[in-house]
Amino acid sequence: MGNKKSSEINKRKYRRYFIMALSLAICLSAVSAIATKAISDLAVSSCFRELQDSTVQYAADIRTNIEYDLKLLEVIADNMTKQNTLLPGEKKELFTLSKAGILLDEIVLILPDGRMYADDEACLEQLKAVSYTEEAAAGAHVSGRIEDREKPGKFYLYYFVPVVKDGETKGLLCGIIDLDTLKQRYTGQLAEETSFQLLESGSGAFLIDSIHSELGNKVNFRNRTAKKGYGMEQVMEDIEGGNPGKTAFFSRSKQEYIYCVYEPVGINDWMIMLGQPENIVLGDAENIRFILRHFIIFETTVFLLYLLFVFWEIRKTFREREKELGRVQYILKIEEILFNAARSTERIGEALSIIAKKHSAQYAFFIIYNENGTEKMYTWGGTAQDVKDPYGKEDFPVLCSRLLCQGRIIYYDKKEMDAEGVAEYQKLRQLGISSLMSIPVDDPDHAHIGTLGVANMGQRFSSTELLDCVMLSFSMAVKNIISFREAEEMGIRDKLTGLKNRNSYQSALESYENNTDSNFFCIYVDADGLHDINNQYGHEAGDNLLKTVAKVIKEEFGDEDTYRIGGDEFVAFCNAPASGQVKQKIRNAKKRIEEKGYHISVGMESMKNKPFIYEMVKQAERNMFEAKRSYHEDTGDIQNIRGMNRKLEKTLMEKRDLDVFRSVLSSKYLGVYIVDLKIDTFRYIYIPSYFDAAAEQSGGKFSEAVKIYVETFVLEEYRQPFLKLLDYDNVEKRLNGGEEPELLYRRPDGVEIMLKIYLSPEYGEDCWESIWTFEKV
Repeated sequence: MGNKKSSEINKRKYRRYFIMALSLAICLSAVSAIATKAISDLAVSSCFRELQDSTVQYAADIRTNIEYDLKLLEVIADNMTKQNTLLPGEKKELFTLSKAGILLDEIVLILPDGRMYADDEACLEQLKAVSYTEEAAAGAHVSGRIEDREKPGKFYLYYFVPVVKDGETKGLLCGIIDLDTLKQRYTGQLAEETSFQLLESGSGAFLIDSIHSELGNKVNFRNRTAKKGYGMEQVMEDIEGGNPGKTAFFSRSKQEYIYCVYEPVGINDWMIMLGQPENIVLGDAENIRFILRHFIIFETTVFLLYLLFVFWEIRKTFREREKELGRVQYILKIEEILFNAARSTERIGEALSIIAKKHSAQYAFFIIYNENGTEKMYTWGGTAQDVKDPYGKEDFPVLCSRLLCQGRIIYYDKKEMDAEGVAEYQKLRQLGISSLMSIPVDDPDHAHIGTLGVANMGQRFSSTELLDCVMLSFSMAVKNIISFREAEEMGIRDKLTGLKNRNSYQSALESYENNTDSNFFCIYVDADGLHDINNQYGHEAGDNLLKTVAKVIKEEFGDEDTYRIGGDEFVAFCNAPASGQVKQKIRNAKKRIEEKGYHISVGMESMKNKPFIYEMVKQAERNMFEAKRSYHEDTGDIQNIRGMNRKLEKTLMEKRDLDVFRSVLSSKYLGVYIVDLKIDTFRYIYIPSYFDAAAEQSGGKFSEAVKIYVETFVLEEYRQPFLKLLDYDNVEKRLNGGEEPELLYRRPDGVEIMLKIYLSPEYGEDCWESIWTFEKV
């Protein structure tokens, strides 16, 4: 009876254990299913987030690179118009500038008559189908996908930038992008299983497709099977409408589902798509499901331990993913910051601050080298002045040698540095550096151009990986800085002499106008005999004369305020306590030039005598003409004496105009012109730089220059009354009737200006001159 009762108790106990085990198994199965579903959804959600971030970054990268290349072509086109040539001497220089582009493979110049020029003339054949008229009319733009005429299946993209001068298109710059090269650039850095596609939403044509060997069309999407919860029709609507989105569909080529995110690029109607296969997206979830299915046979304790292990694995996985994503964002952030470092070198310091924080470092530095040693040192962090001093190769020869040999330097403590037994490490300690990590920075030709590093890290690193992955961005930044500097120099420097050119001179005059120092001098120089030397010995000899004169003037008066303003004319400005010092410099210059077998005529004037900058320059020019005439009289050169007399007559006329200006006007006028009402020509007493540019375009006609001025600097409601004043017959009648026509108008910046017209004091039967003044109200 007791055994039976005990048996019943045991049966009930075992039944309870069984029910508990079964319940536990059911619970574990349910928990396993719920956890698997939750983890699968989390993995999918995480995948979409990562793909979304990467898609946005890639879209921004493509857009930024395209805009940079277009801007580069516009700078090249602008420089071509300023140099008054569309080749042929600078042809090689033009095409080598394609290397400064990011996506450019080749630059081609297309002329209106169909002629084309390129560094690699093999690419010209594929451009014969390009319509010069249509592309030039479209302005600066990027084409759609275009197939090679001779190589079916080979596709290109083209940049088109018109070369415009005086409102007329003189040529068309065409930048070529090989889609195969573009594919390698953007798919080479992707994970092996990640797909990358770039397409035109309008035509549906693919520009990049990492999945298929041949470029297809978006219509192929319609035949694909969407995963439950997604629809391909919505994908097609989003792509055609240029809207971002996400989807999952079955790939016949990979035989599994692909999770995909798409985003507009912001260039034309391009869309970018990134995708990952399901085995990658749900890989961790599948592992968890497998473990949970087998875990039911273990005891609860093992199950709990396993749960701890699972959660640890999940946490580890997400940490690794977050770490990798953070690294990608770190690289892209540095690249984005350094993209415009050529225009703003302060961005290098901003990039160094991010690198220092990434390494928990107290200091970060970037040293740029040139042929003579350290060119520039950028630093971030710290307060010690010594750290900011420009140390270079010559200060740490052993360290630099080991850096180049080993490809990196990592030191973490003083003992480690002392073990080297080198005095350079003592110098580092004196600078407050206890740990150091640095790598060499090479250019695309593998030449050592700089050093990137951090110091006093808050944690230990076993490698320089975080520096290595941004080294290319710093290398490209240096390259862009050099290219930008060269392009900028071309716009402000005279190519032959190296002096600042007339553009720089015109800009500088406005700043000199604010100079009130009476000890400010203008030195006007003319190289005598240039025309004769060119005719007798050739232009190379004439160039030698100009280079010799430029070199001497620059050495005597400095480079900052010395200009070549014309063929054989130079102007220099300087401050000096007394005119005697300036005259001594002039004598030194003339003596040195005469020792070379040449002669210069020089005129000098100071603000003490001529307080207005334009008046001072004109007087210096007149003084130069006097000196030039005296020189030709001494040498018996009758022909040149007559030429000097004509020039002096012109300058005397200008002086008389200035006297008229002083008698009736004041210095507060923005512009003062003497206009001949019969032949529409003019002379100026004072002319601002913007009207000077309009005058050059007008061919010397005052009415045409005014029309150009009105289009830009006069509000629309004032333009018609303004243009009525160009009816010279009506103006002449009003002046003869004793009236002085005037008009109050407003510029776009809100400034009000009063235009008044007076009769010239010399107006009469043989003189139809009037005075036009522009006064700021």
